[in-house]
Amino acid sequence: MKITRYGEPCPLCRTPLLLGVLQVRSAQSDFPTAERVTRRRCPGCQTTRPEQWTEAMRDGYGDA
Repeated sequence: MKITRYGEPCPLCRTPLLLGVLQVRSAQSDFPTAERVTRRRCPGCQTTRPEQWTEAMRDGYGDA
């Protein structure tokens, strides 16, 4: 199941990042058995400073 939640502050503007999270659930349990962050977003920085945003994500998380 895919969900969106707030994460750590954006490295550029300190606004909480929106995280795209993939949750894996077991048929025997209502609780997630594993989670993986699939996307990090900051709507303001991605649109106004795309080059800096890409560099910050690569430096901080190894992805863009």
